[in-house]
Amino acid sequence: MPSVKPARLPTMAKLCRALGDPTRLALLSRIGRGEVCVCDLQSHARRDQPTVSRHLAVLRSAGLVIVRKDGRWSHYRRAALPRTLAAIVDLAAPPRPARNRACCPG
Repeated sequence: MPSVKPARLPTMAKLCRALGDPTRLALLSRIGRGEVCVCDLQSHARRDQPTVSRHLAVLRSAGLVIVRKDGRWSHYRRAALPRTLAAIVDLAAPPRPARNRACCPG
């Protein structure tokens, strides 16, 4: 197994912290390979908007998700992940329902 360069340890620790929370892992798996509105993520996580936003901020800081603003709505998609990491996240991914058009445009 290759050794980890000391300079990469803080980045790896941030990534592990982001993935180490069950809610964040569920959100990341829910986002999957498409784009998801925060309202859909709130419904899936059964958490209020501020809680979901805090979890998404941690995922964003770790470089795991990318946000696109559309007026007052925020849409998230998963960043390009290494193949093995994407496979692990996909294991937890539920089937994706149709988009909730009542809450957000587009």
